[in-house]
Amino acid sequence: MKYPHETAASGEILRLILQKMVLHPAAFTPPNYAVWYEYLAGINPALIRAMGPLLEGDARLDDDTVEKLYSQYVSECSSDIQKFLRGGIRQLLGKLVESTAEATREAVHFGSRLQTHGDALKGDIDSAKLRSLIENLAGDTGKMQGSMQTLEAQLEASKQEVETLNKEIESARAEALTDPLTQVLNRRGLEAAAQPIFDDPASSGNGFCLLMLDIDHFKKVNDTYGHLFGDKVICAIANTLKSKVKGQDAVARIGGEEFVVLLPDTNINGAFIVAEHIRQAIESGKIRRLDSSEHIGGISISVGIASHTTGATLLELLDRADKALYAAKQGGRNRTSVFTLH
Repeated sequence: MKYPHETAASGEILRLILQKMVLHPAAFTPPNYAVWYEYLAGINPALIRAMGPLLEGDARLDDDTVEKLYSQYVSECSSDIQKFLRGGIRQLLGKLVESTAEATREAVHFGSRLQTHGDALKGDIDSAKLRSLIENLAGDTGKMQGSMQTLEAQLEASKQEVETLNKEIESARAEALTDPLTQVLNRRGLEAAAQPIFDDPASSGNGFCLLMLDIDHFKKVNDTYGHLFGDKVICAIANTLKSKVKGQDAVARIGGEEFVVLLPDTNINGAFIVAEHIRQAIESGKIRRLDSSEHIGGISISVGIASHTTGATLLELLDRADKALYAAKQGGRNRTSVFTLH
């Protein structure tokens, strides 16, 4: 469940939300409330990291800022995708309603004609009138058959549209779970990938671990070489991560320069080996600048590792890995640190 808080806890969060929201110009909309709720409840690490610098810099959260935060860190899929899907469903339902209404009108008319023909048969009728009646009945039946064939064809077309819409929904869902820059999972995608493992930890016989990685001195990289090069560094690291994992392992980008690797069926020793392979591969690599042939080296990452323990949630595992990552940073960067319970 996304919001596990009981009534008392959620009521306290509501009180805090109102205190915060009145200090900013953004309207009191459901998306604004959701942003503040997940921020103050501490259940959305990526959102917390994004909002922290804004609030520390005394930024005023207006409607545009809230919409961006909501779309990127809270919403399951973007507003554009939602509008597209709603439009497709409305259009499909409109066609079905129109087709059904036309078939209903034809059925009512056919029923009325049958009643008329039935009444005619009750009286005296000669062969000529009987022949005419049969011809009229055949004509009305043909029209009804044509109407039903048209409805059947329209329903078949609607079925095809439903299948197409289903594919588009799946595609939209995949987009909603994918980071657009790197094409690895985003935070929502990580949650979706982790859910089956947390639902049945026994499915990972050797336990499972989580790596949290952060690019060292990334601000300096951006300041020195520009944001386009910074984006290229992020993509290069994402590709390295994908090349170093296998099977059910999952790679996600959960912040600007922060990644997570979920390693099911991997113990702490195996996770450390994977982390070091990744760290060393990135340390030894070079990335070519977009505006020249110069290859830039010296990019490094710090890694924090946390191993799942009975009853721990994904949020707790992320928090432990984050603490281990902080220890790696404090220890000099370009190293791997393992979280230990004291």
